Amino acid sequence: MNISSYKSHAEQWENKATIRTRPRRIIEDDDFGYYPEERQPLCFDSIISKLDKSIKDEILLQSLYKYIDDVITFETEIVNKTALDIAKGNFPFDFTFEIQYDAMSVVIDENYHAFVAMDFRHQLELQTGVKPIHRSHDIELSRAIPRSIAMMSGKHKYGMELIAVAISENTITEDVAAFSRDTTIKRCIKGIMADHLADEGRHSKFWINVVRIYWQGIDDEARIAIGSGLPKFIEEYLTNEIQNEFDRNLISSLEIPEIVKDKVISNMTKTYPITSQHPMITNIRRFLVETGILSHQPTATLLSKYIDGVK
Repeated sequence: MNISSYKSHAEQWENKATIRTRPRRIIEDDDFGYYPEERQPLCFDSIISKLDKSIKDEILLQSLYKYIDDVITFETEIVNKTALDIAKGNFPFDFTFEIQYDAMSVVIDENYHAFVAMDFRHQLELQTGVKPIHRSHDIELSRAIPRSIAMMSGKHKYGMELIAVAISENTITEDVAAFSRDTTIKRCIKGIMADHLADEGRHSKFWINVVRIYWQGIDDEARIAIGSGLPKFIEEYLTNEIQNEFDRNLISSLEIPEIVKDKVISNMTKTYPITSQHPMITNIRRFLVETGILSHQPTATLLSKYIDGVK
């Protein structure tokens, strides 16, 4: 895509952005769940599955709290930083006004998503009487992006950040889509996810187009430098270190005997291999293809461990 051929999504945003078109979501008082069991492996632990249902319900509720907090951190501290740099002309690349304008709409959307998430978290606390367990507000991306940027020289840091944020926006879009289709959770949660997805689909296209324009507009030295940081970013992004830490703290907070807690924690998977078989790699590869990044052979070679054999 040539920068002059970029078409703004401003009209679509005016007509379809959730901040303009969606009502406030209120939690229903029904028997549907708060969080999909399939997203929390602890629910399938042989010990947990034999305990009272209230224990599993507690695990799922706390997992939803974590998900909400992760959304707030991701939207406000990570995506908004890069989008706002583009919108205000602080990103060291000559983006058009249309791109800057659309970037500002992304900032508005993401802040609104965080606003909705905060409201929903408060509703959860009032309805259940259960507060979130204390935990770190770090997410994988708040570690992965700075660590990959640290590998870059000054003039390449912004490009590394842009591509890392764009990758995460695209993979999270797929994640939200899967969440919104779950039939076991409350309608309000499905509604929030569907609302979020309506905006994230637009954001996904925006980031793909912006990265494609950026990648075409930089020289080969910059492509090689940024491409060398992508394996580090993927490795850090897809780690389960933070999830493992959360799960351990969650088990420790449950009102079950200490010996049972110890057994459950010892059963937990310590690490997952980050290979081309990782479930998120397919989405990452699709992004790299659509932006033209994999057309750059030196970068494709560096990423071969993750993308070879992925369709």
